[in-house]
Amino acid sequence: MYRLEFIDLGEYRGDEYYLCGFVVPEPVDGENYDPDADASAWGVSVARKRIDHSNQEIVRLDTAHGQDPHIDKEYLPENSIPDKKEVLTDEWPYSRMKQYLLSTWKQYADLYSYYND
Repeated sequence: MYRLEFIDLGEYRGDEYYLCGFVVPEPVDGENYDPDADASAWGVSVARKRIDHSNQEIVRLDTAHGQDPHIDKEYLPENSIPDKKEVLTDEWPYSRMKQYLLSTWKQYADLYSYYND
């Protein structure tokens, strides 16, 4: 997948976070690209920057691999209950996924800290 955008979300509870949006196919330079209309697959994720400069993805909404829209709850431990993957109902275009995570990322950051710190 092609990284369409990167948004620095800033610091929250002592850690830095960012949002990354990705699409298939890759936009062509010079063309007006609308991921809601032009992408065949898309997703948006939130990650926490680590002290060692690696990044820890905490939540991802996507349609990758030909799947229906779903949320990957990466903050949960492996084999957790509830499941790490939740299928979403309704329409979830790129813009809706992005807006959802822009408005809820702090909740997911708190959940990551609860399960992992």
